[in-house]
Amino acid sequence: MESTFVLRRDELNTEFIEVIKTLFKNQQELQITVTASHDFGLNEPESADAYWTRLKKAAANVESRTQVVEVSEDELDDMAKRLLQK
Repeated sequence: MESTFVLRRDELNTEFIEVIKTLFKNQQELQITVTASHDFGLNEPESADAYWTRLKKAAANVESRTQVVEVSEDELDDMAKRLLQK
């Protein structure tokens, strides 16, 4: 399973790590890649409660497989080839 979380640097804390550990509870090893991203509206003011509500909802969506888009490796290769042809 693969998940992408977009968050501000100051939101990376032990509670976030616990969410990841819960989400991937059956995995012995995880690979974590950190990349600076575009803003995506993350610099807009948000209360801590609103942030944790949003984060927990996103984690629940992944765990329950709702609002999740899955793409096979072949589909991803096909999309990349089409984009490279443009």
